[in-house]
Amino acid sequence: MTPETTTVAIDETFLSLQGEGLEVGRPQLFLRLGGCPLRCTYCDTPRSWTPMETSSISEMEAELDRLLADAGLRREDLMLSVTGGEPLQQADFLCAWLPTWGGQVLLETAGILPDELERVLPFVDLLSLDWKLVKDLRRGGELLQSERCLMAARDSGVAVQVKLVVTETTTAVELEHALQRIEHIAPQCSVYLQPVTPFGAGPKPPNGQQLVDWSVAFARFDLDLRVLTQMHPVLGIR
Repeated sequence: MTPETTTVAIDETFLSLQGEGLEVGRPQLFLRLGGCPLRCTYCDTPRSWTPMETSSISEMEAELDRLLADAGLRREDLMLSVTGGEPLQQADFLCAWLPTWGGQVLLETAGILPDELERVLPFVDLLSLDWKLVKDLRRGGELLQSERCLMAARDSGVAVQVKLVVTETTTAVELEHALQRIEHIAPQCSVYLQPVTPFGAGPKPPNGQQLVDWSVAFARFDLDLRVLTQMHPVLGIR
């Protein structure tokens, strides 16, 4: 056993409603891991960029089980959402621990570590891939490997959703290029255009008519394309 498989950098754990994508509105258990090399202009959890606390696996499991017990639930009753930060930075831990969890797992990734993703995918039920536009990153654009990550998910057979955050400065050309690549790799994939949630001095969302226009213009793609805002800020929950 190594420190990478017996300890984990955690930002927070909590039980709430899933606010994004295919599972929106369903209660889930959240495990937010710390550490991320990207600096997205719209990031709503900048504290998770740097891992602040390391816990043993037994401590982490005890806290997750406490959250479930307080709600009268078991591990198999709720999907576990592993998010960040960038969870794949702790791929050794995930590969060692996820097979022991005993419930369904959603993994969220920024699409930067395809080799690590391939290792973790056998223990994942739903992959949520954030397809990021380089212009929305203050740092780390050279790390993006969204296409390789989507190929890995496609080849593994795991269920996958793609989230693409859009802002008032997003262009139709940028969106069209991204959707062309997604369709080429994974036709009929579920893709969510997610209007950015304003945070601090970050970017603002596009207006409603722009979202309608994009949805109509790009309906020709062989994708399950939808517009869906983040629901947890709307509801005032984590």
